[in-house]
Amino acid sequence: MALFQKKTTLVHHITYMGIMTAINLIFIVLATYIPLMMLLLILLLPFASTIVSYFCLKRYYLIYAVASIGLCMIFNISDTLFYVVPAIISGFFIGVLLERGIHPFWMVLSSTIINAALTYAFIPLINLISNADIVLAFLTIFKLTEFPYRTELVYLFIFFISLVQVALTHFVLLTDAKKLGIEINTRVNSFAPFLIGLEFSILMTVCCGFFYLPLALTFLAIALVFSAFLTVDLMMAKKLWIYVVFGISLFLGLILFALFYQQLSKPYGVLLFAIFPLFVGIVSFVKNYLLKLGVNI
Repeated sequence: MALFQKKTTLVHHITYMGIMTAINLIFIVLATYIPLMMLLLILLLPFASTIVSYFCLKRYYLIYAVASIGLCMIFNISDTLFYVVPAIISGFFIGVLLERGIHPFWMVLSSTIINAALTYAFIPLINLISNADIVLAFLTIFKLTEFPYRTELVYLFIFFISLVQVALTHFVLLTDAKKLGIEINTRVNSFAPFLIGLEFSILMTVCCGFFYLPLALTFLAIALVFSAFLTVDLMMAKKLWIYVVFGISLFLGLILFALFYQQLSKPYGVLLFAIFPLFVGIVSFVKNYLLKLGVNI
């Protein structure tokens, strides 16, 4: 049975999912006794689940999910809820999006949001089961326990962990797509969804800033993800006017940030970072739409 090949029979499906379940179980056991193995667990779990979702029929995925979660819970309930369950669910969606030819950016973003939402949803249950604050444990690792605004960073921290986890999975998929027999669509047919997503994220950053700062910081992070993708597109155009306008926008953003930062109470001033994605969106809109209306630069 080829490892990276579409499965066609029930025996192939059961065997393949059994192998992947065993891999998940091995890493959860190792992570229980060797804390450093947790890093490998974070990296490999979404990848294994994505592979199962892509190469196996979706109706059999539930077997893999139940088997992996059930067996892993025998050894470590907390880590299973915090890592395994979100990775299995997000891995399923990545596999589905891969089959449908969705652009990798949307796979990364949507999977990150799903992973982060599930992880945060399980935190109260994990704390109840383990009689410990799992978020505090992570803050301790990064020496942030004395940071005055640590509670405002919880959503952002979980989003960042999920983003790194999913992004690394996609990096492996992109670099080894041919070896894995996976077709990945990297073509962008329209930048409108990216610009709309960017502006929506900035708007939600501002709105949530008035009511709930942790959520506002998460939307700011999403806006920065959009702007990073659009910035890469701008740089790849290799046009002098883009470099000049982008540099001027960055300089103006720094001036505006410096002028208004002291006017806002801490830690709300950090929301002013939304200025930079806003300028990136404007330059990208000019490049991808205004110039196509007949203006040549």
